[in-house]
Amino acid sequence: MSSSVAVLGGGISGLSAAYYLSKTSPQTKVLLIEGSKRVGGWIRSQRVSPGFHSSTPTEPNDPNNVLFEVGPRSLRPVGPGGAAILSMSNELNLQNQTIFVSKSDPSAKNRYIYYKDQINTLPSSLSSLLLKQPPVFKSVLKSILTEPLVPASTSDDESLYSFVARRFNEHVALNLVGAITHGIYAGDAKQLSVRSTMRILYDAEKRSGSVVRGLFEKSLPLSAAEQSMVDELQDGGNITKETSVFGFKEGTETLTHQLKKYLNEQSNVTIITEKQVKKLEKKDDKMKIYADNSSVQVDHVISTLPSKNLDGLLHNPLPNLSFNPSVNVAVINFAYDNISLKFNGFGFLTPHPDSPYKLPVPGTLGVVFDSNAMHGQEKDKKLVKLTVMMGGHMWDKAFGGASVNQVDPQIVYEKAREALAAYLGLFETPKYSMVNVLPECIPQYLVGHENRLSQLHQSMAQKYGHLLSVSGASYLGVSVPDCVKNSRLLVQDLVDTGALGSREIVITGLNRVAQ
Repeated sequence: MSSSVAVLGGGISGLSAAYYLSKTSPQTKVLLIEGSKRVGGWIRSQRVSPGFHSSTPTEPNDPNNVLFEVGPRSLRPVGPGGAAILSMSNELNLQNQTIFVSKSDPSAKNRYIYYKDQINTLPSSLSSLLLKQPPVFKSVLKSILTEPLVPASTSDDESLYSFVARRFNEHVALNLVGAITHGIYAGDAKQLSVRSTMRILYDAEKRSGSVVRGLFEKSLPLSAAEQSMVDELQDGGNITKETSVFGFKEGTETLTHQLKKYLNEQSNVTIITEKQVKKLEKKDDKMKIYADNSSVQVDHVISTLPSKNLDGLLHNPLPNLSFNPSVNVAVINFAYDNISLKFNGFGFLTPHPDSPYKLPVPGTLGVVFDSNAMHGQEKDKKLVKLTVMMGGHMWDKAFGGASVNQVDPQIVYEKAREALAAYLGLFETPKYSMVNVLPECIPQYLVGHENRLSQLHQSMAQKYGHLLSVSGASYLGVSVPDCVKNSRLLVQDLVDTGALGSREIVITGLNRVAQ
């Protein structure tokens, strides 16, 4: 007997869920509902003409124009998530569009942190760690040597800052981990959960009593489902071993474009855009979806919407969906045809704002050196592309308290120009530039996140049974590979034992947290 599933949200998580449903359960009718005009969510790639663009234009993709990324620009092929997204890319026949960046590439080896009024090159080898320590690495080596002597904590969770300051020192917590947190979450290391954002550190201490010892010991085994994703790529050579990051000649949106194309070709999949879901209600053994002036009943709903948005739709409410905030990020793209960049690396990040060395332009998260980080996207090899990221948890510091809807793109552009002048000594006028302000684009997993997810799982199972599950960046990882992996695991569980299979187990998408 065929069943029906509605997938809410057309970002990478929703597209992935629909994709895996269409492949593993072709008899299931899949309805994907997206509120905006396009699918892809925060993934957006666009070639733009010379001049200043106050938002992403909709002009045709002329290969002579420059390629700018609004959202994610490179993907890491590590672990189950990396394996899943590489397998998906290959299944979608994107091999000829894929760019692999080797681990030996300067952009993979050279990473920077702005500290003490200069850009510091992070050590990339043991010899550079011992012989060429930049100012930002002061006291780091000593803290690594003494860390195994620090007693392990019995705490269930704590902030990233608290964990690293306790096991290493405050300098490492503010200036190294604070900077890394800016790069991944645009977030505050003093607020984010170590257990949910840098699980490798948390697990190392719990397993070995020391991060340093734990990282040298064998890590926890993958689940059978995660291991199968990694095993799929074993016949594909040493791609994951040799590759630092990968991307696409026409940008990350190549992936979501191809997913949409594939789904549109499937007879059991329907994609609806510009349809706002207003309410979800349990009706007997169905879920009723009210969208604008119409409604539909389905056997199961997969919500990949931000958890806060889902919270506003449920007739029978669930706990913790609106607990975590999400941050706003301003993304400012630049391309120059008349400069040379003296740094040959991926880009630089900035320390936590509580670092004793203050930033010359407050609210700067970091700058990506795009033309170094992803070769092969431009006809003009001399173009230097940069992306400035501003705001995040420092939004008010960056833009003086102006709300995300009020900030003037011209002011954002000028702030970013000011940042490039202060950090890189770059005063030239760019040939191409584009501003995008992304509201509430990265969820912040606050301390206690995993326990709250466990409570959410229990309540969802009790109130909605086999009718509702969740995936997406609000829950178990914010990266694109995480989102693809989690949607794949969810669909696999639903088909095998959940709402679409034997119904032996209630599948919420959060079952692994509750175990």
